[in-house]
Amino acid sequence: MSKINPDSGDTNDKNKSNMGSRMVIWPLIAGIVIIGFSILLLTLRVIVPSFILMLTGISLIIYWIYITKNKGEVTGQRNDVICTCAICEHNQSSTCIKQKCMCCSIAKGDRIVGHTNNPLK
Repeated sequence: MSKINPDSGDTNDKNKSNMGSRMVIWPLIAGIVIIGFSILLLTLRVIVPSFILMLTGISLIIYWIYITKNKGEVTGQRNDVICTCAICEHNQSSTCIKQKCMCCSIAKGDRIVGHTNNPLK
């Protein structure tokens, strides 16, 4: 097993957290491209297929808005958990996870995977 220096940080953990915070953008790009193609078809007077494609593009953009809104709510709930541990006395669970407090963090092997407010742990 390799030891991880807490000061230097693990690059794999940084990449994983960076991937989790990245926004899903493919529905937005696909929606804009499909709407652009449907406008091109409208200029060529292909009416029915262009409206079908335009509705598809609009639905992809609405889907993108729905995904980004729900992802923001989920990440906001994780960061707003208050730590009630009497030993470390941190305000938020994210601080405990970053500082790897063993009194209230849930570990799986060598990695910290979560936080608990259970005083009987």
